[in-house]
Amino acid sequence: MMNLYIYGPPASGKSTVGVRLAERTGLAFVDLDEVIQVTAAQSIPQIFELEGEAGFRRREREALQRIAAASNQVVALGGGALLNLENRKLCEHSGMVFCLQATYSTLIQRLGLDENQRPLLAQDAAAQLERLMSQRLPHYLSFEYQIPVDNRLVEEIVWEIQLKAGLFLVRGMGKDYSARIQSGGRLRLSEILLEQGLKSSVFILSDDNVAAHYLKDVEQNLRQEGIGCQSLILPAGEQTKNIQTVQKIWDEMVKGGFDRTSCLIALGGGVVSDIGGFAAATYMRGIPWIVLPTTLLAMADASLGGKTGVDLPQGKNLIGAFHAPRFVLADPETLATLPESEWRAGMAEIVKAGVIGDPRLFEICEYGEKEVRQSLRDVLSRAMGVKIRVIEEDPYERGRRAALNFGHTVAHAIETLSEYQILHGFAVAMGMVAEAQLAHQIGLCSLEVKERIEQALRGFGLPTRLPQKFAPQDILQAMQTDKKKQLGELRFALPERIGFVQVGVRTQNESDLIEALRVCQAEMEEM
Repeated sequence: MMNLYIYGPPASGKSTVGVRLAERTGLAFVDLDEVIQVTAAQSIPQIFELEGEAGFRRREREALQRIAAASNQVVALGGGALLNLENRKLCEHSGMVFCLQATYSTLIQRLGLDENQRPLLAQDAAAQLERLMSQRLPHYLSFEYQIPVDNRLVEEIVWEIQLKAGLFLVRGMGKDYSARIQSGGRLRLSEILLEQGLKSSVFILSDDNVAAHYLKDVEQNLRQEGIGCQSLILPAGEQTKNIQTVQKIWDEMVKGGFDRTSCLIALGGGVVSDIGGFAAATYMRGIPWIVLPTTLLAMADASLGGKTGVDLPQGKNLIGAFHAPRFVLADPETLATLPESEWRAGMAEIVKAGVIGDPRLFEICEYGEKEVRQSLRDVLSRAMGVKIRVIEEDPYERGRRAALNFGHTVAHAIETLSEYQILHGFAVAMGMVAEAQLAHQIGLCSLEVKERIEQALRGFGLPTRLPQKFAPQDILQAMQTDKKKQLGELRFALPERIGFVQVGVRTQNESDLIEALRVCQAEMEEM
């Protein structure tokens, strides 16, 4: 769907970074200089010797035109490849250009260790590099995406590029799958299906809120490419997420003649992805599915990780399965129609992501809504990145993945007691404050950490007090059916500091939890 171009001065590490970036994203790796050499059947120094720099640049331009005509590649460019304006336009039109920044001392040190001297630096490398950098530095700094490389590990550099590109490859649940942020991606869904080898019929699941805005876009795109599709529109809301709805989905798929080669597309928020993934996991013992999250909450959390499920009257997500999607495509344009309440609910999961794994993301949230909206792509990418790193470490929630449950043990109890009249994100906000209070009481985190979390949530108009109509004992009772219990004991993921939570925390006595719940019911806030 696009290319990632790695650019910068000689010896800045373009090929090294490019190879690792390709591995981490699942894209093909292309080295522009290697393409030139293979095409010419000559080495770069030989081309310079026989044809001069003009001849080399001509070959470079021709090779780049062929490369840019393809997609889904990481391309390492030569240090002067984009001095030509047409080359630059070609790359910026067909993808994103990331320019590696390195100091002169770093570059000269690397050149001293490089057996393959660059033709333009072949003699008196230090003087030539100084001259070249003085000429090209304004050019290198003119690119939007600047990536510092001095004193950084390749993994750090690659991760920064992934965050800026919004492109990830999720590992650990069988077959790897991609997760991308792409504006207008819903209009190019057929390309993804064909890339994934999914050429059979498609069953689209959505809800009545989302379908009114985006279902037609998806259906038209698929049909234009000759991909047959059928849609089922569900009533919006958590009340829909039950076995009876799954039965209806199964019935419609059987009637429509869908088989094991078919694909289910979940177009909507967390409810649609949870129930759609569960239907896909169980229909004919499992069929492929793709997630198109359309809410902030789904993009940041629900669409990732392959955890699917439905609710029972006794509690949330008590029935489910791990079934990884083939692809996750977050199209930020779909957030334009998101109701204000859903936006606020989604911000609870964004704040949570910052607390458990990204202090910088949390800082952005502390700046407030204006900063978040101005940095929306970065915020989404960072939130997705937190969850992806956690689930790669622990795909089936046997340990570290429980960090994602921060705030959710209390939240699910609140949702159950309210009969799902309280939005999930609102319940998570209340749950995070209550669980941070518990962490403070047992000496795990400072009062400052607890107060920062609470203040950040308040900044988005989220509730930070538990409903007074639910007594602490009732909340505790509702928590007893939580699926995160182990050996009959409640386990919590509690913050130690911003950016890290401890998992599997048990309270030594019930009174600590009751007290935390009681404290967080004071000064009832309007929701």
